[in-house]
Amino acid sequence: MTKISRPDDSIYDSVRAHVLGLVKNIDHPVRVREEELAKKLSVSRTPVREALLRLGQEGILTMEPRRGALLSPVTLEDYIEWLKLRIELEAFAAREAALNASQRDVDALRAIFAPFNDDNIDARIDEYAAANVEFHAAVIRLAENSLLGKVWKSFGHRAMLKTRTIERLKRARHSLAEHRALIDAIEKRDGALADRLAREHVQGLLAQTLNDINNTSTGDSI
Repeated sequence: MTKISRPDDSIYDSVRAHVLGLVKNIDHPVRVREEELAKKLSVSRTPVREALLRLGQEGILTMEPRRGALLSPVTLEDYIEWLKLRIELEAFAAREAALNASQRDVDALRAIFAPFNDDNIDARIDEYAAANVEFHAAVIRLAENSLLGKVWKSFGHRAMLKTRTIERLKRARHSLAEHRALIDAIEKRDGALADRLAREHVQGLLAQTLNDINNTSTGDSI
């Protein structure tokens, strides 16, 4: 097979996308095998090894001596910890985005949710969950804070439980309305309002998730 020469960053992006794709579908730790991944991507093993090491440094997987890369599923505990941190991170990001965003940026945010409405959102829950992740990452970028971006890149994969959470809690319509209200605040350059709406959005998700756990622990179906 002909090896394709690509910049290391491009290979890293491909490896990262592959690894994050695996996270969605595993319920126990799995090995990410360097040789198999190199063959899949049609590249040499060295840049794949470097990409896996980089993902290990970012906390997305664990590098074990002489055993390679171990990828663990995102647990509910991981997700809850991430939600608690996100309350502060996203409030800050939304406030900064309201100061930084151009009209083109605002239009791009609106375009993310343009395909969805109250009539079709339940039938397109997987697409909406992906759009949700894209939206939050876009707001983080608009904050124009490199340290925040690094934190999000290292831990944002914990949002991989998002599809199941949105569907189980049946909050897609409410989530869509909250997102559009936040975009309105960013467009108005109202940093205080954007901060509050982002904070309330994640706090609401956290509260519903914890309530869901309590219902499950007492035997209620979900």
